[in-house]
Amino acid sequence: MRATAALCVAACLDTLINRFGDGNPAHYQIFDRLFLFYDCWLAALQIAIVALVWSVPAVRRAGMGLATALGRHPHRAAGATVVVLAFAARIVYRATPFAMDEYVPLAQSHAFAHGRLTWFVPLDLLDRMIPPGFRDYFVAVNPATGEVASMYWPGFAALLAPFTALGLPWLLNPLLAGLSVLLIHRLALQLLGGREAAGWAILFALASPVFTVNAISFYSMTAHLALNLLFLLWVLDGRVSRAFLAGLTGGLALNLHNPVPHVLFAAPWLAWLAWDRRRWPALIAVGAGYMPVGLGAGLAWPMLLAAVHPRIAQAGPAIAPAAGLWALVQAKFGDAFAVPNMVIVVARLQATWKIWIWSVPGLLILTGAAARRANPRLLLLGASALLTYAAYWFVPFDQGHGWGYRYLHSAWAALPLLAAAFIVAPRPDRDDAAGWREQAGGLAVASLVLATALAFAQVRSVIGQHLAQRIPIPATGRWVEFVAYDWRMYTWDMIQNMPGDSRQLILMSFGAPSDTRLVTARFPGARLVHEDLRGSLWSLPP
Repeated sequence: MRATAALCVAACLDTLINRFGDGNPAHYQIFDRLFLFYDCWLAALQIAIVALVWSVPAVRRAGMGLATALGRHPHRAAGATVVVLAFAARIVYRATPFAMDEYVPLAQSHAFAHGRLTWFVPLDLLDRMIPPGFRDYFVAVNPATGEVASMYWPGFAALLAPFTALGLPWLLNPLLAGLSVLLIHRLALQLLGGREAAGWAILFALASPVFTVNAISFYSMTAHLALNLLFLLWVLDGRVSRAFLAGLTGGLALNLHNPVPHVLFAAPWLAWLAWDRRRWPALIAVGAGYMPVGLGAGLAWPMLLAAVHPRIAQAGPAIAPAAGLWALVQAKFGDAFAVPNMVIVVARLQATWKIWIWSVPGLLILTGAAARRANPRLLLLGASALLTYAAYWFVPFDQGHGWGYRYLHSAWAALPLLAAAFIVAPRPDRDDAAGWREQAGGLAVASLVLATALAFAQVRSVIGQHLAQRIPIPATGRWVEFVAYDWRMYTWDMIQNMPGDSRQLILMSFGAPSDTRLVTARFPGARLVHEDLRGSLWSLPP
């Protein structure tokens, strides 16, 4: 408890000291802005949580009771998780993609839901609908035809598509979070050997805001986490048929948005299969399972982009598939790895604090303590998380938008599972095992209530402030909106037009005179309804 309190204080002081340099959020890029102006309050709350647990025995007892209940009733826990997070996705996250990393798969899912692989943007509106800086990074665009497709691999968009068709795209991640709860329970039973451990692992996961907040967003992080857990469950089963299912699951994980998260998670487990000849049949089955989805979609999508992207199309049909794959790799990974400079070192140190701040207080301490005496399979799980954490030190991006440290999220479930292993491990040389359980339970249950509430409030506030930079579009009628450009406040992220939506058109403003000329020429009968510093809103005739 003392170590947890000391590190909570350090996390809070670190964020507050860094904030003293400048009090204006607009002067910071989004990663630093979220860290300095929002994470500091999560860090401060952790100090309050430690003090509360220290002084109120009832909180500690409540945590132990909740862990026991979660272990005994995982399906009820999963169902409650889905219901609460679905409600939060609508109310807290406003069922709205916050960043381009969220919008692009959602837009691609709209194309899929309409039975198309790509969508088209009018050529005269191309610069206003897709800012040039987003081309060949977020989306592939053919400037001669206006054809558009996601530069991300399409797995997450494909998972979203049926929910998008039903008008419920915000429901996918809460359902995947509920599935993750069940998978954590099953893996805890398999790796740790009891319902008590499973209950603790579920409690540590649900009480960590990084788990719940990502599960109400449109990021693919929760899908990565769930599919990696399912992959691991099949691998540990031992049967060749289940190993094939592991490969199928891994193939989908490779194509969620890019292959790196699953590759880093799976590498220790594939090495484990290869280490012992007796496991080679399972390794071959995993490899065979990867082929249909992993290799098939992994090559088919670059071939599609080859048809969309004009530079690749000019190369000719004979080499278009290879050129498509190479162009996609170059666009997404050409400058994705580099020796870390001081900017990235600082960003990764901040990200490490984020791992602490966005989890149950002390979770990393329990994880580290478990790793010292864990069984080989738990060590491999820890290796998946450690490899993921280490590899992203060589990625020259700070992650930009995102909640917690999202680069780790594909392997984050290792933390609650390892922490649960420490809690339930027999320690005959220690007489304070019950004290550890009480303190950990108290920290978890207090975090579940208080840290989740604060994180949800902050997320709703951040997204609300972001959306306030746009003029609200009425629920009925047909509209054209121009959004004023402000690079400091990421207003270009609000240029989100869904394929097939003819009710509203959101465009980047090039200034009032230019906007007016465009509307009067292209939309006869349009009427200016509102204009201010945020842009302008025009009503179109029925």
